[in-house]
Amino acid sequence: MAVRGRLRVNNGDTLRIAALQGLGLVLAPTFIVGADLQAGTLVGVLTDSVVQDGAVHAVYPHSRHLSPKVRAFVDFLAERFGPRPYWDMVE
Repeated sequence: MAVRGRLRVNNGDTLRIAALQGLGLVLAPTFIVGADLQAGTLVGVLTDSVVQDGAVHAVYPHSRHLSPKVRAFVDFLAERFGPRPYWDMVE
């Protein structure tokens, strides 16, 4: 089924503003709308119907001698974007 509307954007911040102004439903990542969800200014709907794939993939050439900079960056990504991102944590 095709979805039609008057507003079409490809920018998460603009989607957030549109949702805050009551222009309709938006599909936005929680790192953009997480604070609004926690504050109650936005409410999640259809959360069971949306496929959530928030994986971060670090792709680098296979090497027996991985540089310390690349190793540190991959470790940082694994720590920062582990199983549940910090912006989804409810305080």
